[in-house]
Amino acid sequence: MNWMTEETRRSSDEGAAEDKGRQVWRELVAPALPTPVYALAPAPGRLWAGGLGGIACYRPAADAPSEKAGNWEAGPVLLPPAPVTVLWAYGNLLLAGGNGGLAYSLTGGAGWQRAEIEDGSVGVTALAPSPGFASDNTLLAGTLANGVLRSSDGGRTWRNVSFGLQSQEITDLLWLDRLTVLAATDEGVYRSRDGGRGWRRVLESSEGVVEALTRFPSGGVLAVLESGALLQANAEGEGWQPLPAVDGLEGVQPLSLFTSEAGTLLLGTQRGLLRSTDGGSHWQTVDGRPVHICRQGQGRLYAGSDGGVLVSEDDGQHWRELPPPPLHDLLRLQPQGERLWLLGTHTAPLQARLRLDGTSEGTEWRRLEGLTLPLTGWAALDEEALLLAGPEGLLRLWPASGEHQLLLAEPLEGNTLITWAGAGRARHIWVASGDGRRLWHSADDGASWRQLTPPFGVALLAALQATPEHLVAATYDPRQYHVCLWYSADDGSNWIRGLEADTNWPLVASCAEPLALGVGNILLLATPDGNWRRSAVGHGGGGIRRVVSCQWADRRLLFVLAGGGIFRSDDLGQSWQAQHEGLPLVRIADIACTSTRLWALLSGGVICQRSL
Repeated sequence: MNWMTEETRRSSDEGAAEDKGRQVWRELVAPALPTPVYALAPAPGRLWAGGLGGIACYRPAADAPSEKAGNWEAGPVLLPPAPVTVLWAYGNLLLAGGNGGLAYSLTGGAGWQRAEIEDGSVGVTALAPSPGFASDNTLLAGTLANGVLRSSDGGRTWRNVSFGLQSQEITDLLWLDRLTVLAATDEGVYRSRDGGRGWRRVLESSEGVVEALTRFPSGGVLAVLESGALLQANAEGEGWQPLPAVDGLEGVQPLSLFTSEAGTLLLGTQRGLLRSTDGGSHWQTVDGRPVHICRQGQGRLYAGSDGGVLVSEDDGQHWRELPPPPLHDLLRLQPQGERLWLLGTHTAPLQARLRLDGTSEGTEWRRLEGLTLPLTGWAALDEEALLLAGPEGLLRLWPASGEHQLLLAEPLEGNTLITWAGAGRARHIWVASGDGRRLWHSADDGASWRQLTPPFGVALLAALQATPEHLVAATYDPRQYHVCLWYSADDGSNWIRGLEADTNWPLVASCAEPLALGVGNILLLATPDGNWRRSAVGHGGGGIRRVVSCQWADRRLLFVLAGGGIFRSDDLGQSWQAQHEGLPLVRIADIACTSTRLWALLSGGVICQRSL
């Protein structure tokens, strides 16, 4: 384990006069990091990009001469569907899709709403508007495991239209005319003649997944397989044949396929971006970075790479890199003693050492290298150690020295929940998989473990919270939009089913002291008699995303991040006061508090702090 010092970043405190020392937010900006870009949507005067941490907007200087030109603007926090894998812009309509479903904005990205999906939560892999979208408002979406979805109201609601599909894994969609559309799958290509309502297979692939589809200027269709083989068909998507005499595709791992307005083919692969001007017979590498997507707008070609966005103004012959977009997924904030952590799943953690006077002038950031990503869970044990979950298991890390210890040698993939109670060698630690099927318990601070059998069934585990007396869990069924609470008084060996509620908000936030759970926009606070007291928090779209508490003078403070912003309670949820004045609400990703300060993390790596 080792540390890599990042460029020192200074705060932007100019003009921030103290208002009684309490109401002024001070900013601390984390360093820009190279990050993968999976989705692009060019629009007049701007370029939208999507990745691990959501979306961002770039304004080319030639298109938008202003103080914002040539810079990225961090977009709102999307919960879901980050990470964003598909984007589409049309006027003021912006659609974004990813692992958590679909969201839409009718205000050019300023405000967002979750789309209603018949199948509940789905992973979106492709998005294709009808050629007649201006009049029919129709879109199709491909999913990872739910086939094809169709919307006839501009992306607000979606229903499943997978009749005839033998495979439910969709990798790409391509409209040929107002009624004819092709769907690439993991075992071939399907065609619909009725706008995506029903499907029939027109190509059975013997070489694996069909990764992407595109059209020739002549109207023919080209498909690339995961093997790198190219297949072509006529304008109706019929008569598939291998493309003969292909040169330059040996050993590639295709990621995307695109045809420019001039008819040039661009193939994004793991080994770089390839270009062909003769219909795919010969290919030349024009950039060595892995490319996930290509798009064209305002006379420019854009490519989303593993490290950011590339742009070409000569039909793909030469490429230059734009500044790094603020799309990393370091969207969790964790103060720990004199340290402040930014944590995410696919990006190595960042750490800053805090100044005692609360200012951020001259703050140095350090990036923790040597971890096996992705990180699937984390928890701060005390002021000295972190618990990190990932493919290798559960790791205890002492940041000051860089020492680490493998506590649990079990691969922890997907979402991992970690909770603990007690201190020292008698500390109890619990680790659970997000699917609710695996649960481990240690009664000796991680020295030994026993695996338990939880009774949660097929529901997802949304929360796991330990207190000195109980272990509390919350499960969520995304198909039924149903939350169920569970209780254990014997360290997780046996469970009692408790309170149940319906909500379309998939997150359940929790806090140990006082014991509290956020279900939708209702905060449940445990009472001494074993019941729950309900307290409504926030307003507007979205539910409770984070609950934190701290001891301040002689009282316990509660802070909640919910729809409508940040709210504070000095009386354990009896009343609430807004705390977000001066912050862009749609960009608040996380909150944290210490005994003296309140912290808010904004998308784009901006951390705001102020006195309690």
